[in-house]
Amino acid sequence: MNKLLVNKPYVTVFMAVFNGEKYIKDAIESVLNQNFTDFELLIVNDGSTDGTLNLIAEFKDPRIRLLHNDGNKGLTFTRNHGLAEAKGKYFAILDSDDIAMPNRLKTQVDFMNANPKIAICGGQAKFIDGADKEITGYKVPVGDNLSHQLSLYNVFINSTLMMKTDAIREVGGYREVAPAEDYDLSFRIALKNQVANLNDKLVAYREHGNNISKVQTEKLKNCLTHIIASIHSSLSIPFEKKNILIHQNILNSDFAYTDSSEFGLLLSVLKVSNDQNKIYDQKLFTNFLFETWFKILREKKEKKILQLYFKKPLFDWSFVTFKHVRKVAKQAFFMNMPFSKN
Repeated sequence: MNKLLVNKPYVTVFMAVFNGEKYIKDAIESVLNQNFTDFELLIVNDGSTDGTLNLIAEFKDPRIRLLHNDGNKGLTFTRNHGLAEAKGKYFAILDSDDIAMPNRLKTQVDFMNANPKIAICGGQAKFIDGADKEITGYKVPVGDNLSHQLSLYNVFINSTLMMKTDAIREVGGYREVAPAEDYDLSFRIALKNQVANLNDKLVAYREHGNNISKVQTEKLKNCLTHIIASIHSSLSIPFEKKNILIHQNILNSDFAYTDSSEFGLLLSVLKVSNDQNKIYDQKLFTNFLFETWFKILREKKEKKILQLYFKKPLFDWSFVTFKHVRKVAKQAFFMNMPFSKN
């Protein structure tokens, strides 16, 4: 039985590492202590020059499989190396500085086995700093059909993801758009599959000064431009630089320097294009666009919220809630009072 588990594990837990000696021991232990045991821990070393390999060597568990890149090749190459070598039905990500909760694998395997249409399952995280102290984080949306939301936002915490290995391979694996290669992959998988997030906290996610998204801000911006262009292409929307920039502002929740009407025009283009091409469920997608529109009007403290709220083609009476009406009326009143500050 043990030989069978090692040779053909049900789950591949994948960990890419480059100079990760500070945290990798805790990350490995969190995987080995899972209450689901039918897995391999596939670690791909991307040319580490610190004590990472010595720490890994301390573990004698046969479920650990250590591979090496020929030098430092970068995250996209490393992820694809791991994908090519993965033996499991499911491919679970854990970054080398994060910690998996003890029931993480069992929770996701049970959910995905019970919901075979789901190709990606993520979840919530406890956020910690470099000293393991819990810090304020955020919640990702929960549901079993979030594919359409990836058109505007990355709804996943990457280190919580469990994916069907075949689904990743079917779309060609990771593309060279690091540090946003995880978002790009999720979006492409979601074009043909359902994706989900659970409400369970699956990992302790470490926020610190070395997080890739913080040290490569300009590169991230350029990569997001390519991903948004792919999103527009999937909906048969012609490439327009202005629309790409507006879309990127929505993705980054940066609403300050763009007029409300321009956001509304882009969201309307997305709706009409989806109505024509039927990429996403029309009702779900239009409702999502409308909620995004409402969020923008609220964030911008839009004076004309009363008339813009009912803007076609985004508006539908079935989307209206009492909470919406109350907030719209309150904002319209206070933003148009003589004493209102803008």
